[in-house]
Amino acid sequence: MPSCPNCGSADLRRFCPECGQAAPRPTDYSLPAYGAELVGQITNGDGKIVRSLWALVARPGLLTADHLQGRRARYLRPLQLFLLVNVLLFIAAPQVPLFSYSLEKYLRFAPPSPTLVSSLIGRATPAGHTHEGPGAAAFQRYQRKFDARVDAQRKSLILLFAPALAGVLRLLFARRRRRDGVPRRYGEHLVFALHALAFVWLVLAGVGVIGAAAPGGLVLNHPRDAFLAGCGAVLLLGMPVYLLRAVRRVYDLSWPWTVAVTAAFLMAFTSLLLVYRGMLFFTTYYTL
Repeated sequence: MPSCPNCGSADLRRFCPECGQAAPRPTDYSLPAYGAELVGQITNGDGKIVRSLWALVARPGLLTADHLQGRRARYLRPLQLFLLVNVLLFIAAPQVPLFSYSLEKYLRFAPPSPTLVSSLIGRATPAGHTHEGPGAAAFQRYQRKFDARVDAQRKSLILLFAPALAGVLRLLFARRRRRDGVPRRYGEHLVFALHALAFVWLVLAGVGVIGAAAPGGLVLNHPRDAFLAGCGAVLLLGMPVYLLRAVRRVYDLSWPWTVAVTAAFLMAFTSLLLVYRGMLFFTTYYTL
């Protein structure tokens, strides 16, 4: 009888009686096996993915509050959930203006300044940025390389949002303690930031899906487009309300403090978007 490769137990059956690991099978690395594992993760009785997503959307702040109080087995870990939602955002990102970047857009909109972008691109391509004339082919080659690199870079730099927002929350609560008198640690704020951003990414992914449903643009005199625009507006306007309720539940603050913390969180998020856009350009430009 073969032994368990995980713990060495000699009594290996379908599942190891010592550590619970399934016995290796020749089909473990086949595509059907991966597909069955994915479906099982979503639909099995454990159901952490569905349960976590439902709690994230329907009960603002519950995931963070339960995690900080030690009730964790029912849900995905905060970082797992955040990364899962990031995948959904990246799929929808081409339709989300906040996370849709290209050289053409950098040449038109700040930050950084389009004048600075134009000057830098002029140094990188022999004939500057032009769609016509002898330098057009060189510029188009550079543009394709830039757009491919910026698409790869944005997926890693976006992970910096959570620790940065957790730092902002740490500063906001530097002089405030929990009701039991214990000061709040940075890690607690990081859990809240991961969950809050996961919800924000879900909303933006939803906006991306709405944008994809109207590839020619929204024409508001069309009933379908008016409905889609209304859905997008509801999603975006619902974000501040959601964050208010999440802050209130997790930090147990009075309403004036809840509004102040939520406003500071949203201002920090908006500022980070601008910093992120600038960082993305420069990291892409200097790594080409």
